[in-house]
Amino acid sequence: MTTAHDLTIVSLEVPSDYPVERGDLSLALAGAELIDLMEAGTVALDGDLLRPVSRAASGDRLLDAAASLLAGDPAESVTDWL
Repeated sequence: MTTAHDLTIVSLEVPSDYPVERGDLSLALAGAELIDLMEAGTVALDGDLLRPVSRAASGDRLLDAAASLLAGDPAESVTDWL
């Protein structure tokens, strides 16, 4: 299970008195995906840029698809990714 998947489940359990805003959830999910990519060793930070490190498959289709988006040039900034 990925961090983004875990976060989605947690957000669904938030009481309706405190709903999670759509934009906030989107940003949090993108950040969670980035954490998973970094933990998998697929990408690394180079200053404020994301650089591909490994093209090895992670075993998760969504993470592999996200990693393929970072494989091209020019490097993408963390801000743009989020």
